Amino acid sequence: MEERPITITLVGTLLLVIGFLSLYQGYLAIQEGSALGEIDPQALGIFSAVVGLFVMISALATFTGMRYSWFFVAVVCVVAMVNAALFFPDGLVRIVLLVIVLGYLAKPEVKEHFGILPPPSI
Repeated sequence: MEERPITITLVGTLLLVIGFLSLYQGYLAIQEGSALGEIDPQALGIFSAVVGLFVMISALATFTGMRYSWFFVAVVCVVAMVNAALFFPDGLVRIVLLVIVLGYLAKPEVKEHFGILPPPSI
């Protein structure tokens, strides 16, 4: 079995942290009613919690190394960035972590692991 690159483990771990932060932010929005302007805080909190669950699922998907999981993680990261932007400036940490995750996903060795790029020919 092919050994998983350390960057994949880092991506999965970062996604778990981001998912937890999204769940927590959703909880705070529901409990405290902290939201932007006209947006319903409970709806935003529920959205944030759902995004957090999807981010955690995508974290587990990174460990599988399947091709679909690379695309799933990329899409979930973009949605999570939009969610984090709705909580600006509180969501700034999540935005930075998501940019780091997307940067890792763009690395050639990560793409090779997920089967997006063919292995280098020798």
